[in-house]
Amino acid sequence: IQQAVTGGADFVDLNCGCPIYDVTRRGLGSSLLRSPTKLHKLVKGLVDGSDVPVTVKIRLGCEADTINCLENVKAIREAGASAITIHARTAQQGYSKEANWELIRQAVVESKEEGYGHVPIIGNGDILTYYEARRRMDETGAHSVMVGRGALTKPWIFKEFNDNATWSPTAKERVQVYRTLANYMKEHFGDDEMGRKKSWNFLPWHFEFLSRFSPYPEEEFAIQSIEKPLIQNRISLPEGDPLDILLANRNSDAHDAIASILWESSS
Repeated sequence: IQQAVTGGADFVDLNCGCPIYDVTRRGLGSSLLRSPTKLHKLVKGLVDGSDVPVTVKIRLGCEADTINCLENVKAIREAGASAITIHARTAQQGYSKEANWELIRQAVVESKEEGYGHVPIIGNGDILTYYEARRRMDETGAHSVMVGRGALTKPWIFKEFNDNATWSPTAKERVQVYRTLANYMKEHFGDDEMGRKKSWNFLPWHFEFLSRFSPYPEEEFAIQSIEKPLIQNRISLPEGDPLDILLANRNSDAHDAIASILWESSS
């Protein structure tokens, strides 16, 4: 924590939601959810030793038959955490099946009933549009939402939240956004061969998500989003515009080629 504070961090987040085996096998990530008592002790120790707020991100539990979200929320808030984010799936689910926002609603209600309504509950899972975020907050009472894959698919999702409107960029406008991403990586990693090598851990990979983009204006998709989260839709390949077709290509070789073009032309 001290290292984070020295680096300028405004708060520190303990991620108890990561389901990756290399993390959980060492007793980290979502494996920390197995014992609310131990998690309480860990969070309290962090809070007591920190000069900045400590927040915690959790999942509903480790497996479907060991869901203990409400117990963990209670343990975390009583340990003094400043906010709690709940990814409404178990670690076993990963990102499959729909997120269960009902348990987020229950966590909000219980927190208020037990005098912890001042501790923000942040909902997470299947958010791709501003209107899905708005509806989930209205339905559950969550203070805010966190987005993951939605932001990877369309980085302008935060603009949509702010504007309360869908932005449906053309292929050329999306390329401008992607060029900005390439420029940021050049600035961070360096505009040389070593910088490119480091950036290649991220830039081509990012197009696995960027290639999934599809516009979902509220007037056309609001009802459908209630029936099924839009992020789970199968994306139909576009027709006509060659640039649209290229940007929607899900092949990793295409992603590498697009990243190379952006890298070479982004200066």
